[in-house]
Amino acid sequence: MSALLDRLIEDHRRLEYVMDLLTALLDRFRAGEEPDYGLMCEVLEYMIDYSDQVHHPSEELIFERLFAVSGENPDLLRRVMRQHEQLSQLNRRFRESLEGIMHEEVLPRDEVELQGREMLSLLREHIELENTRAFPFAAAQLTAEDWADIETRVPQAQDPVFGQADPQRFRALYARLKDQLGE
Repeated sequence: MSALLDRLIEDHRRLEYVMDLLTALLDRFRAGEEPDYGLMCEVLEYMIDYSDQVHHPSEELIFERLFAVSGENPDLLRRVMRQHEQLSQLNRRFRESLEGIMHEEVLPRDEVELQGREMLSLLREHIELENTRAFPFAAAQLTAEDWADIETRVPQAQDPVFGQADPQRFRALYARLKDQLGE
């Protein structure tokens, strides 16, 4: 397996912690409590920033290479690539709703919660699909030369929470995850 694939799988593992945190915040929201909307927006900003700018573009390079070298599984590859766009749209829509609440817009709670649950559901499905089907397919099909070429083109930014943490930009998320993971 390649170092890039290992990093992407580790990203997925770490994203599970973030999704669990967001799920707990949505559970509080459903129960009628006022969750930490700032933290929720920070979670979504992190997901937009890192996933859309680094993680998904790295995966796209792998999937594009698979299209070029293998005629197998085109539906799988199209599906995971389409999900990247869907996830970005769902994430942004949910974040806009949360920001609206923070600016005292009146929005139906059940609609806002549904947006978050829909985004999390698709994200969990997406990660499972990549981990169980797309990544094993890539590992089986791509050569060392393919991986070396892909790795020269992937975005080089580190994960701002789990990599070289940016304590100013994602301080609430970092602190909550640190407490959650007992570090």
